[in-house]
Amino acid sequence: MRNVLEDLRYAMRVLRRTPTLTAVAVLTLALGITVITTVFGWIDGMVLHPFRGARDDGQLAVLESVSASGLQHQVSYADSRDFQDSLRSISGLLLNQKGPALIGEGEKPYFAWYESVSGNYFDVLGVKPVLGRAFARDEYGDRGKALTAVISYLVWQNYFHADKSVPGRTVRINRYPVTIVGVAPPEFAGDFPGMALDLWIPAPLTGESERDARHFEAIVRLKRGVSISEANAEAATVAARLARGFSKTNQGIGARIVPIWKAQEGASSIVAWPMAILGAACLLVLLIACANVANLLLARSTARQTEFGIRAALGASPGRLSRQLIFESLLLAALATLVGLPLALWVENVLIYFVPPTGVPVSFNVHPSARVFLFAALVCLASALISGIPPAYQLVQRSLVDALKQGGRTGTRSGHAQRISGALVVAETGLALAALVTLGLFVRSLYGLENTPAGFNHHNVTVGRLFLSTNNYTPSEEQEFSRRLRQHLLAAPGVTSAAYSDSIPLGFGLGKWNSVVVEGYASRPGENLDLHHASVSPGYFELLRIPLLAGRDFRDEDNETAPRVMIVNESFARRFFDGRDPVGRRVEIYGKPFKIVGMVKDSKYYNLSEAPQPYFYMSFDQVLNGSGENGVALYVRTDRDARDLVPVLRREMAAIDLNSAGLTAMPLSDYISAAWFGSRIASSFLAVLGTISMLLAGVGLYGVMAYSVSQRTREIGIRMALGAVPGGVLRIVMREGLLLALLGIAAGLAIALAAAPQMAPLLYQVSPADPVSIAGAALFLIVVAVLASLIPALRATRVDPIRALRQD
Repeated sequence: MRNVLEDLRYAMRVLRRTPTLTAVAVLTLALGITVITTVFGWIDGMVLHPFRGARDDGQLAVLESVSASGLQHQVSYADSRDFQDSLRSISGLLLNQKGPALIGEGEKPYFAWYESVSGNYFDVLGVKPVLGRAFARDEYGDRGKALTAVISYLVWQNYFHADKSVPGRTVRINRYPVTIVGVAPPEFAGDFPGMALDLWIPAPLTGESERDARHFEAIVRLKRGVSISEANAEAATVAARLARGFSKTNQGIGARIVPIWKAQEGASSIVAWPMAILGAACLLVLLIACANVANLLLARSTARQTEFGIRAALGASPGRLSRQLIFESLLLAALATLVGLPLALWVENVLIYFVPPTGVPVSFNVHPSARVFLFAALVCLASALISGIPPAYQLVQRSLVDALKQGGRTGTRSGHAQRISGALVVAETGLALAALVTLGLFVRSLYGLENTPAGFNHHNVTVGRLFLSTNNYTPSEEQEFSRRLRQHLLAAPGVTSAAYSDSIPLGFGLGKWNSVVVEGYASRPGENLDLHHASVSPGYFELLRIPLLAGRDFRDEDNETAPRVMIVNESFARRFFDGRDPVGRRVEIYGKPFKIVGMVKDSKYYNLSEAPQPYFYMSFDQVLNGSGENGVALYVRTDRDARDLVPVLRREMAAIDLNSAGLTAMPLSDYISAAWFGSRIASSFLAVLGTISMLLAGVGLYGVMAYSVSQRTREIGIRMALGAVPGGVLRIVMREGLLLALLGIAAGLAIALAAAPQMAPLLYQVSPADPVSIAGAALFLIVVAVLASLIPALRATRVDPIRALRQD
């Protein structure tokens, strides 16, 4: 321990003697530590541990139903009871369902998002309220009975002004009297990754006996020592037993238990792969920074050859000298961590600026945690070892006599040290090329996504989400309100058309689907007949400029009293009718007959990279499903700026129902940017990381070439004294720098091609071996290498032969 303390004190003195080198090394490492710690914080908060505030959240997983098509993910209450009783691998199972809410009444109600949950919700999550209590296990709400609620800490502060007497108070939520029984802790924002929820109400489960009523999300807590794969296998066995016992409702419905980041709902699955790519790119940046610092330490160790030779002569072992260099790099890394960690915590919430304005309260759950600090400490240690091992290895390879001779004469770097330095530059350049190639691929992919035709015209269209369930409307009342609002808006100045629907294309979410039975179509055994759909009003296709190819649009007469009708897209007609005119054909949906009255052109529904798929539309005024958590999507096309319609929407809503609220409105162009949310995050931050990588590689190459020229001053002087012209000297130095760059480019190309299979699923219409991205990255690095080598080369041409020959 005494020797360790002495080495640390000596390392501090060494760093103080070279303040410029120390500052450059610390800032270089801090850059790498900042970016990798920032991205790890995102991965930790959004992917690995999104349930902040829950106890032992690593034991939580998601239970999903799985249909033959893979579309189903929610579970029914009846099935969940069987899973709860039969799964020996879990200690608890909770249910939840999201929805919009209005807290209070009057002129300024508080718009919020709530979860309707099972009574054991807080017990399974292991969350204890900071005020009041959680739900009793048998505390379930139902219409007409007194309901209870636990509110979020944010609502308690903002709406109730942190009043400690709130537990026991009754307030109106969606116009129902609800008694608040507790306040959740400040770190808890719910169990839906990417979304901040405001209150939790026990679900009215008394009427949830139908097994095919699958509209709950389910979360399970695994018993200690049980892996997800074991629980998943057990869930599949239970689902198979339910399919045999309840063939009418459960035939073809399986089950799986997956980690939170693999669940079909929530932001975790959206950002998981982009974050993995960013993490890999950050690792490249960190390695480049470490290589730069290693080269700095190699240069300094050359200048200390006399010191090392004398210490070795006095009995210091090579191991003791190497440990000294490791301690110096450890101190540099520690200082860099002290600089980089606050920067990482400062920029961690920058992701919020990339979120499209969908009207959902987004929370990425990115907060400082013990895991982030532990990760930063491990990165610090790894950086110290990577930076310190090359100079320490070079020192071990040198002999005592060489150290004394070279240190006493010129302090030049040995050939072995030059080879290590050159190898580090090659590694830096290779890693930088891999980062730039990845950047190029994602930029080209994002460009392709943003310029892919969506199949509808979103320009000059305002979309508003009306959460009419907050007004306690019945489905028929929602339909009537929507019809009247459309008529009011059609009479408003600047409005050219208006329509409404139960969904918005190219947003977040998996959409609605149903199984279909098509008259005259003989399905194959095991064929998937689950199709996505939307319910729309008359004028929807005209407003969005979706061409009507056959038949007619929906009419005002297509209401709940008229025969059921539907409109299909081209892919539907190709699949079920071999492309023939589908108008007049009949389709059975949830056991009821529908007549096809029209066919429209295909468009994009959930993401721009999706393949053409069969899709159908039903009349909104004919299907009494209610808007639920998605709300009613109201579309308004205008001849002016789409943002100008937002106050008009609010005014016309108030004209119909003064107490109506729960509106979020925005240009449709802004909303559909959710379709490239993950790609935009990856491309934006890869641009930053690629620029950093290129600059660090250029600085590293410049440093090596500048040091090489300074150490070869005598050699260059002799060459010029013997008749070498400046152009010849320039070519020699430039050739050395470009050779290192080309070797690095070759190594980086190998890295990029090896990573191609991992990047392929994230790219759109771009090959991982895209020649444009590879050639562009290589060209950038060659330009950087030329500039980095040119300045030392020009300096070499100005060497005075007389002064060079006088050097000892």
